[in-house]
Amino acid sequence: MDKKKIGSLGEKCAADFLQKQGYKILNMNFFSKYGEIDIIAKKGSFLIFVEVKTRKNTFFGTAAQAVDIKKQRKIIHTAEFYILLHQNLPVNYRFDIIEIYYKQFTCYKVNHIKGAFEI
Repeated sequence: MDKKKIGSLGEKCAADFLQKQGYKILNMNFFSKYGEIDIIAKKGSFLIFVEVKTRKNTFFGTAAQAVDIKKQRKIIHTAEFYILLHQNLPVNYRFDIIEIYYKQFTCYKVNHIKGAFEI
């Protein structure tokens, strides 16, 4: 399976997981000149920007460890742009990471890290 299909599988699993937890998905794969945000969701008074990382295993570290400071900055800049475009949305926001682990086209583990990083 190529990287794009793996990423799509993980993002779908993450979106399904969030919806089951009561989150409303506002956007998936939001692009701007600053970067991309995999999922933008809302729950209660919070706007949540979610980075999804999909892996087979943790042999080379956890999926979340792939979200380094450079990636965090891109997500933050993209989120700031999104907020400017959608000023009617909640003013409280956070940055989450969802780790997806899969085997044979099936997600078997989801790890939701709320507030994984901050501005």
